[in-house]
Amino acid sequence: MMAALALCAIAPPSRAWAQAAVGDMAPVLSVPDLDGRLVRLAPGPRRQAMVLEFWATWCEVCEALLPRVREAQAKYANQVDFYGINVTVNESKNRVRRFVAEHRLPFRTLYDERGAAVRAFAAPVTSYVVIVDAKGTIRYIGSGSAQDITKELDRVVRQ
Repeated sequence: MMAALALCAIAPPSRAWAQAAVGDMAPVLSVPDLDGRLVRLAPGPRRQAMVLEFWATWCEVCEALLPRVREAQAKYANQVDFYGINVTVNESKNRVRRFVAEHRLPFRTLYDERGAAVRAFAAPVTSYVVIVDAKGTIRYIGSGSAQDITKELDRVVRQ
């Protein structure tokens, strides 16, 4: 057992877990919302940029980042799609629903119960933000409470 764990620790990550990078094409995938409806995360007919935040109700850093997400959403609501991807670690749908209702989150909440989005973007932590432009190219990746999402969107939307 210890040998297997040691091999896992030194083995290179598989392509599926390779860290997403600025300049890469964003993976196209579908993730359910809290009502079970699949939401396709890909540039669509409206060709809008997307902000994806990987978050959890227990994430204090996500809570500290929330005012910056609200600010960006207020400025770019008509030009950018905002998605909060709940990582579902120690989270039930009901707990997430209550949190969303109580805090009026500024994004459409997705419930990544199967971890598809976490794996596709190799999200290493909560408060992980990915900005994808209208053509599907990853233009920004960051984490932590000090991210200036509005400034990053200013660059993406101007293009």
